[in-house]
Amino acid sequence: MGRRTNPRIQKLKGNLAVAGLRLLGLLPFSLNRALATAVGRLLAALPTEARRVTRINLSLCLPNQPNPDQLARDSLVETVKNTFEIALFWRRPEEGLDRVVSVDGDGPLREAVDAGQPVLILAPHIGCWEVLNFWLARDFPLHVMFAPSGMAEVDDLIKQGREHFGSTMYPASARGVAGLVRAMRKGAMTAILPDQVADRRSGRFAPFFGQPAYTGTLSCKLVQQTGARVFMAWARRLPGTGGFEIRVRPAHQDIHDSDLDHALKAMNQSIEALILEEPSQYLWSYKRFRRQPPGGTLPY
Repeated sequence: MGRRTNPRIQKLKGNLAVAGLRLLGLLPFSLNRALATAVGRLLAALPTEARRVTRINLSLCLPNQPNPDQLARDSLVETVKNTFEIALFWRRPEEGLDRVVSVDGDGPLREAVDAGQPVLILAPHIGCWEVLNFWLARDFPLHVMFAPSGMAEVDDLIKQGREHFGSTMYPASARGVAGLVRAMRKGAMTAILPDQVADRRSGRFAPFFGQPAYTGTLSCKLVQQTGARVFMAWARRLPGTGGFEIRVRPAHQDIHDSDLDHALKAMNQSIEALILEEPSQYLWSYKRFRRQPPGGTLPY
């Protein structure tokens, strides 16, 4: 058995995390953004783990970038911006939504919802996914899964922000998935982060920018069980304005394939296409390849 964390220590960690997030949430947006930019530049200048992982991932996924060091620096700044701004938006969700200044490509999505079709939104770790969540929940009846962080105090803060516009939350469990499937079969919309490393019982290897990536099967299985229309979406951080543009794209048509491996490959291709719209806003500091197939070599 693994070591269990002392409940008092875990509670202390949760309280400290919430205190830090609430402090960031008190800052005016302009100061929040300026501080995030400074911290991001510092991470990019020092020999940090985030910088090391970012450079490795970029060398694997985008080896032909003309200036990979600049892209790594820009990505780390954008990543810190995301952390700081969602701390503010969890506290003041209306401000996050008010910063959506334009929407691109949402016509087919609205048509599918108006037709009563179940819809699956795939939202990779690019741009500000909390702003996307707010926009979806305001405009559509959104049903989403919630995976606890292990710190109850942080989870309460996150849920308050995400439920502000009326999202229906489901636990990340077999019971939660069953409830979500029932809702989708009745025409509900759900959104999933599709580019996390799944646990050993919930994923398969599929190519991601030509690399074997352990990919969660939940999204493709939901498509097979419900016949949902699938769209990719993200909230693009607009340079110099403090605003966001919601972008919606149809997923690769092969994500509906009955062959799960083929569908997973199509899903990752759809994620790649979204990332290539603005690579600097993707979370390259995440260890996407930390699980390797037999005989593989851990790149980190």
